[in-house]
Amino acid sequence: MNRAFVFFLTFCSGHCFFDIRDIMSGTMNRLPGEFAAAIKDIAEGLPAKTVAVVRGNSTNLSAEDMYELFCLLSAHSVQVINLDMKTKANKEKYYAFVREALDVSDERTSLILCEPYECEAILSELTEHNLIHRTILYLFYWSYGPVSERFLLTLSEAMRVAVITNPRPGVFRIYYNQATPHKIHHLSLVNWWSGTLYKSPVLPPADKVYQDFKGRVFRVPVLHAPPWHFVKYNNDSTVNVTGGRDDKLLSLLAKKLNFRYKYYDPPERSQGTGISENGTLKGTLGLIWKRKADFFLGDVSMTWEGLQAVEFSFLTLADSGAFLTHAPAKLSETLAIIRPFQWEVWPLVCATLLVTGPALWAVIAAPSLWRKGRKNQLALFSNCCWFTTSLFLRQSSSKEPSSTHKARLVAVLISLGATYVIGDMYSANLTSLLARPAREAPIGTLQALEDAMRYKGYELVVERHSSSLAILQNGTGVYGRLARLMHRQRVQRVRSIEVGVRLVLARRRVAVLGGRETLYYDTERFGSHNFHLSEKLYTRYSAIALQIGCPYQDTFNHVIMSLFEAGIIAKMTMDEYKNLPEHSRRSDPVSESDQDSSELKDSTGTTSQAQQVESTKGLTPLSLSMLRGAFCLLGIGHLLAALALAVEIQLHRRNKNKGTIEHSTSRRADRVSVVSKTVNSLRSLFRRLAAAAHRQLDRALGPAV
Repeated sequence: MNRAFVFFLTFCSGHCFFDIRDIMSGTMNRLPGEFAAAIKDIAEGLPAKTVAVVRGNSTNLSAEDMYELFCLLSAHSVQVINLDMKTKANKEKYYAFVREALDVSDERTSLILCEPYECEAILSELTEHNLIHRTILYLFYWSYGPVSERFLLTLSEAMRVAVITNPRPGVFRIYYNQATPHKIHHLSLVNWWSGTLYKSPVLPPADKVYQDFKGRVFRVPVLHAPPWHFVKYNNDSTVNVTGGRDDKLLSLLAKKLNFRYKYYDPPERSQGTGISENGTLKGTLGLIWKRKADFFLGDVSMTWEGLQAVEFSFLTLADSGAFLTHAPAKLSETLAIIRPFQWEVWPLVCATLLVTGPALWAVIAAPSLWRKGRKNQLALFSNCCWFTTSLFLRQSSSKEPSSTHKARLVAVLISLGATYVIGDMYSANLTSLLARPAREAPIGTLQALEDAMRYKGYELVVERHSSSLAILQNGTGVYGRLARLMHRQRVQRVRSIEVGVRLVLARRRVAVLGGRETLYYDTERFGSHNFHLSEKLYTRYSAIALQIGCPYQDTFNHVIMSLFEAGIIAKMTMDEYKNLPEHSRRSDPVSESDQDSSELKDSTGTTSQAQQVESTKGLTPLSLSMLRGAFCLLGIGHLLAALALAVEIQLHRRNKNKGTIEHSTSRRADRVSVVSKTVNSLRSLFRRLAAAAHRQLDRALGPAV
């Protein structure tokens, strides 16, 4: 054992580039020869305008070595920042310096000088702090031996790491982790320095490296979200993707860039919105943020909250936000007879009907009133009112109130107004309403939705961990008020937009908020005549979610931009409507509030201007059920006529009884007067006879004179 150790020391001292004394001490005490010149050429070949020279706890370099390095870099217009990580405060200062690059997108190049074991620790801490971006480059000087397995396993593909070694005096090799697109946790030799650099630039550009992934296999989470992905979940936690626009797009990317992919079921089956206050992020975006997934392609909105955790590619869909409600219900057909005119018009029509009769009477009766004639004005007034009423009701009337020319002229004018202005307009509107039954006013704006939630008992649901939920939670104004109204609900979030659309279909007083394109597709699936789509609320862009610092983002962007500009992405989106069932493709477009500026896709994939209609089922033939209002009005008229007849009969009977009573009373009074006169006459007669008898008795019995 001792002999082997002595042989190893002898071999290392004769053939290796490092000093065995540095290995035994565990401290970097000096730099190899021509190291400063090599670093200067590497900095110029990157190119790097600023280099941060970072020394660790295991670094104890002489002032001469550091001075030589700084002077040489400064002499070639490379700014030098001298940092050390020997204390915790200095280490945090360096991390803050690097983190600043994430906020301002500024390039940072760090040359880290320390022993291999400390390089492993620093790389691990940088990964834990997520100080990873394509604008940040870490240059590690590996002082001796091969790069350790622990260092390689700590490497993340999104982190740009280059390792400089010194295999022999005057020669420096440069290894890079983003030099091979199909190998992860691997360093490839990309350049070397022996007096001068072998090639420039020092590191291969990412757009050339990732033009061909050489059959690499990506693990991609997938969610069931028609029309973007149609997913069938199996009992063994596997998934079967049967189609979708984004599945086709990913297939094109894989064919163009020569990679393969494997779908898997994410744990929570949700997208995710942003990093919460406790520092966690759920959903597929959380997997990408934790670098457990390579990327996610789906209905992912580009939001500020999402940008704090992931990066987005070029947009794959230009969409807008909207909400979906149940189609407005039909209004009562019984009241259709009064709907041809709005409520503001009916008072004017009634006033016109009331005024025309007196106006015609005034025209006819004015001359006789001036001449103080004794013509029966009350009968004339009644005839004028009935005549104008018959004109408005389109009843024939041969009896004119007057045969004068001015009366006939006024009657003709009233007839024309009643027939061609009021009557024809009413008839045309009534026919239209009967042919296409009227419906309730649709809910097409956020203010209308707020009023419906506040006064009509409507509920608003959103997809959990989605951008729509983030807008409600972080929004102000009407969005904040809607979020507060949602707290009263028992159900606020649903698993997917499809579940929300099914909920709207089952319950009338429910609205679902989401992407307009997704909502429109689901309405076509479940019957467009059952739903109403609101106006465009806000602009919404969807893209591929990638890890922060993803090296192949530009490659993806180049392919997606080419497909977008060529119209292939739009064509793939429209093709999904052709895959709808036959009855869905034949249905009319869903009714929308934003009819002027929106373009809807029909069953053939073409676009057409959508006219907002009350019903998407088309015209319907007239039936007796639609004329219930007319029959009700006729019944009301008959009832009023019957009541009027009953009143007239009662009045007639009362008048007749009153005359009979008065006649009998007068006859009785005559009889009483005759009897009283007879009695009085008899009384006066009896008095005269009694007086005469008394006189005769007095004469007979009285004394003689």
